[in-house]
Amino acid sequence: MSTTLSVEDLDFIESELSFDDKVSLLFILYGQRNPRYLSQIITIACRSPEEETHFLFDWKNHAAGPEWSSELLEALLIIQANLCLVKCGLDDDELRERFLPHVIELTSFVHPVLKGLYLLCEKMDDGVAGKVIDYLKKTHSVGVLNSRFFELVLLELISEDLVKLGSKSAGEECDLLLLVACFKSLDLYDLAEFCKRISDSFNKELTNKQNQSDNVQGSSNFKQIPKVEDQQQLDPDRYYILKQHAGIILIINQFKFYRDQNPELKDLLPLRPLNDRRGTEVDKLAILNIFTAFGYQPLVVENIPHAEIPTQVEHAVNAVKSTHCSLVVCLLSHGQEGKIYGSNSIPVNVKSIERAMAAEKLTGKPKLLFVQACQGPDLQSAVEIPQKLEHDGPSSEKTASVFVDFLVAWSTVPGFASVRHIEKGSWFIQELCVKLRELHQRDHIMDILTAVINDVSGKRGYANECMVPIIYSTLRKKLFFEPLKNK
Repeated sequence: MSTTLSVEDLDFIESELSFDDKVSLLFILYGQRNPRYLSQIITIACRSPEEETHFLFDWKNHAAGPEWSSELLEALLIIQANLCLVKCGLDDDELRERFLPHVIELTSFVHPVLKGLYLLCEKMDDGVAGKVIDYLKKTHSVGVLNSRFFELVLLELISEDLVKLGSKSAGEECDLLLLVACFKSLDLYDLAEFCKRISDSFNKELTNKQNQSDNVQGSSNFKQIPKVEDQQQLDPDRYYILKQHAGIILIINQFKFYRDQNPELKDLLPLRPLNDRRGTEVDKLAILNIFTAFGYQPLVVENIPHAEIPTQVEHAVNAVKSTHCSLVVCLLSHGQEGKIYGSNSIPVNVKSIERAMAAEKLTGKPKLLFVQACQGPDLQSAVEIPQKLEHDGPSSEKTASVFVDFLVAWSTVPGFASVRHIEKGSWFIQELCVKLRELHQRDHIMDILTAVINDVSGKRGYANECMVPIIYSTLRKKLFFEPLKNK
C-alpha cells in the first residue's frame, strides 16, 4: 500500500471530510503560516458549510512546502480521518506507526503547538468554550462570537501575537501564558495544565537544541552572543535589555485572602478582613503581555502566604542566568506603608523582598521592583471609593532602596490608598504597561516612569479621588529595552 498522496487526492479527501474536520485540518495546516487569512476564509465558509470547497488544493499551491504530502498525512491522522486515508488506498496502520498521532508532544511535519492546541479544542465543549470566549472578550476584546469553533478564537489570538506558537528554526519560544491565565481564572485547571504541558514541551526541546548549538565550535556561521558586560560596553551610560537575554520576571498575584489562624500571628492581622482583589487578573495579563514581548521568561505565583513570598523571590533570583540582563519582580496585593499582604492576611516588609533580590549573583544587573498595593488607608481626595473602584489596603516603616542597580516603583506614595478598577485593572499597572509599549523605543525607563506618574496623577475617579505613584532608584545608567517590531 502507498504512504504518500498525489495532487489528485486532494479534492477527494476534502469531499470526504465534514465541515468541522475541514476547520480542524486547516487550523493545523495554516495556523503558523497565515492565521488571519485562515480566519477569514473559515468565517466566510461558515455561512454555507454545505458548499463544495477546494481549501487543500489552495493550501498545496500557495502555502505548503515540498513536504506537503507528509504534512497533510500527519494532520489527517491527528484529526483521526483514518477512513478517509483508507479510501485513498493508504495503509493507516503504517502511517500511525510513522507519525504517532496519539503522542501529544510529538510531530514530524506539522507544528507541535498547533497539534496541541487542536487537541485542546477537542477537550472543550460549547459551554466551556463560551465561558472562555466571554472572558477573552472582556479582557482582550476578542471579536469571535461562535463558540462552535474555538479554533477561530485561537487564530485571532495568534494573529494579534497574544498567543505565540514559537519557531524552532528562529529560536523563538512558545507562549501560551494568556490561555493558562484565562483557564485558571475560570477554574479550568485541567485545561491550564494541558496548555502548560504543550508549551513546556516545545520550549524544553528548543532549549536543548540551542544548548547543542552553543557547544558548536569553529563554525563560520556561529555567532557568539556577547556577554551582558560586553553588551553594556556599547554605551557605558546605558543598560541594554536585549530580547534574547532579557531575564526573569516574577509576578506574585494575590487576589484571594483569608485570616491566618496561627495565634502567634494574631497581632499582625489587619483589623478587618481583606477583600478579594477584583481586576488584578487584568493587571497580570497586561504585565505578561508587555514583558514577555520584551523577552522575559515569566514566573507567576498566586495567592501565597506571607512566608512564601521571599522564598519565591529567591527562586526567581536563582533562575537568573549569567547571560541574562536583569530581574523584574511585580507584587500585586493589598498593602500598608512599606508592606504587602500574603494571602493569609499577614504583611511582609518590602525591604525583605529587596534584600532577597540583592543577591551577589545579580551584581551589576538592574533589578526592577513594581508594587501595586496601598501604602495606607487614606484616599488622596479623602472620600470613599465608589462604584467600580476599590483600593488595595486595610505603619510607619518606610521602604527605601539602598542597593545599587535597583529601581522600586510603588503605585502610590506612603500613607495613601492605591486605586484599582474591578474590571479594567489598576491605574498604575495599566498605565505602566501602556507607556512601556508606547515609549520604550525612544525613552529609558526613568523617562517612561515619569510619563506614568504624570498620567496617573492626572486621573480622577467617580468622586474625584486621585493617586500619585512614587519611584526610588539607584540605577547607575539609563535603562533601555530592545525595540519591539511593529506589526
